[in-house]
Amino acid sequence: MKRRLFLASASLLAAPSLAQAQQRSITLLVPFAEGGSTDQMTRAVAKSASKALGQEIRLENKPSRTGLRLLSQLRGAAPDGSVVMLFPVATLRALVERGVDFTIGRDATPILCLAGGTYGVIAKADRFPGGWRDFVTEARQNPGKLSYGSAGNGSVGQVTMARLMVKENIQAVHLPFRGAADGVEALQAGDLDVMAGGARLHAAVDQGEARWLALWSPARNPRWPDVPTLLELGYGLTETAPFGLIGPPNMQPAERQRLEVAFTAALRAPSVKTVMTRLGMTEDLRDGPAYAAYLAAAAGEEAALGLRSEVRQ
Repeated sequence: MKRRLFLASASLLAAPSLAQAQQRSITLLVPFAEGGSTDQMTRAVAKSASKALGQEIRLENKPSRTGLRLLSQLRGAAPDGSVVMLFPVATLRALVERGVDFTIGRDATPILCLAGGTYGVIAKADRFPGGWRDFVTEARQNPGKLSYGSAGNGSVGQVTMARLMVKENIQAVHLPFRGAADGVEALQAGDLDVMAGGARLHAAVDQGEARWLALWSPARNPRWPDVPTLLELGYGLTETAPFGLIGPPNMQPAERQRLEVAFTAALRAPSVKTVMTRLGMTEDLRDGPAYAAYLAAAAGEEAALGLRSEVRQ
């Protein structure tokens, strides 16, 4: 496959002592603006982890649509754990789509996966009374006539809907918006059949502007207990767009493990759980090796999907 991320063994370097590590602060590179849901979550878990580590964790926000600029900065950092990066799915997708020569394990060290969001697809309250299955049935009866929106090309909403279109062998017109809010407005105006996405859709449902057809989480959400998941609908698919931490290439093993332990404990802290619930996020904890395997597999799926041509834009 031409564009693929894969696992590679990294050379190991001797680790510094704990005392040496605690003499410096940690810079956490974040490819999101301050105040957003992922930034809020990252700040909460970093604050808790800093207490466990006994050292300051400074967030350095550098908003980026792809995160590739920060990834380049990370690759040039020392492998001592003093600089790490929040790694979102958007960056993984950008690497695959652009064919960047980047190998997990060679060009970055996965530390751990933290959490993800609650995603799904919504429609107006009086549309598709039978839920997701009604959408599929109507799309099959009217190829290329129905439309679905997302927060832009390559977004989690578009990619997951593309996967569902392939699984059902149906066609629908993709309408990319500059943001989910614009898509919700189009849905309310009757210019869109369904809208796929995350956090902004939560508010639309809670305010009665729309209703969920399906959620993409591993289990039903207590906030909307009557909404089925894709697993329940028989797709064998979940999507939380998980994000985690990665370090520079050849990161010292002791430092990687020290950060993994601290951030794992932080994720379970009551204060962090409260933030996660408020933001509609879900834990997606994976240790370093498991996170590396996930990234490699996800990259392969992205490349294989290729946003099949039957999903028109």
